[in-house]
Amino acid sequence: MELSRKTEGQTLANRRSISRLLSLMLRHRPDEFGLNIDAYGHVPLKEVIQAVLERYDDVTEDDIVTLVNDPEQHRFEITENGIRALYGHSFYVEMDGEPMQPPETLYMGSTAAAARRMKTQGIVPGDRFYVHLSLTREAAAERSREVRGPVVVEVRAKEAAEAGVAFYARGSVVLTPEVPAAYVGAIQGADTTGSQAAASRIQAPEGGHTYGRKLRKSTRR
Repeated sequence: MELSRKTEGQTLANRRSISRLLSLMLRHRPDEFGLNIDAYGHVPLKEVIQAVLERYDDVTEDDIVTLVNDPEQHRFEITENGIRALYGHSFYVEMDGEPMQPPETLYMGSTAAAARRMKTQGIVPGDRFYVHLSLTREAAAERSREVRGPVVVEVRAKEAAEAGVAFYARGSVVLTPEVPAAYVGAIQGADTTGSQAAASRIQAPEGGHTYGRKLRKSTRR
């Protein structure tokens, strides 16, 4: 039975299950599913469809294509080169295409302690291979892990790009190798001295995303 013939509740649950499976395949464990992944993260679509069918035998190619092209999700894309995750990899992928011309400011959700370090040390990938930035303050607040409330760091992206820092648009996320401290701007949601959380009121939407982490060593060969 195709997704389109299921009840709304069944369809939503199945879409979420397939999305999680695609993340596992394309972000973290392609080798475990026998996928041939290129340097930019692309996998032949037919290989992914076959791997999904081994778990969900009622899923069709149209179901997967519809999920990937859903305007409310920006995690994957299908091109002439195959299907890939746009960000959140736990193994290294090359950036393809030309760097974007970023807006004046990009944003990063953080903790208070990490944000204070960024002011002097810059922003580095940490447990990822690229720094993951958000296009809006609200999206960054959603991804903050500060227990006392969202902490958002501003990045003076236009200035950084003019100085040679490369930014790559990947769906709703912008990736960059690192952000030098000179281009780390204001912090909202915590003071920079570490004495206490500031009074700034940033409301994080429910259901935050973490973009994927280096959960394990890469199995990619």
